[in-house]
Amino acid sequence: MRYQINQNDRAVSGVVGEMLMIGIVLIIAGVFTASLADYLPSERNPSVTIIMNNDTGGNFTLWHKGGDWVKAETIRVIVSNATDRTTYTLTSEVPFIIVPDTQAYDLDSNITVTRNSPFLGDEQVDLATDRAVIFSGTIRRSII
Repeated sequence: MRYQINQNDRAVSGVVGEMLMIGIVLIIAGVFTASLADYLPSERNPSVTIIMNNDTGGNFTLWHKGGDWVKAETIRVIVSNATDRTTYTLTSEVPFIIVPDTQAYDLDSNITVTRNSPFLGDEQVDLATDRAVIFSGTIRRSII
């Protein structure tokens, strides 16, 4: 028995095959894209080397000496002792000052906090971002 192929029926299988191939490629691309987020590295906390110095009037400076840059608007300087805790930001009532650039805390930048009171001794100074504390130091009262 011989089958007779109509000229119009030949192209249908080619079009259906192409549509199936395109559908399979789109499904595979969607699955790959959905699983790609699992392979991306997570955000890490900044690593910064900082030197702190202070004067007898209660002012102190945090010098950025190496490591990652930090966006200035995310920085908080927290000064605390046994009875008090004060947080300084760029927008606080008594803001800290970033020199030379107010947008980023980067290599050779410094943050100066000006306080109206001298240190009592054993003040804890923390430099923190929204995600982590990147520096922690203690200002001890010097005995002269």
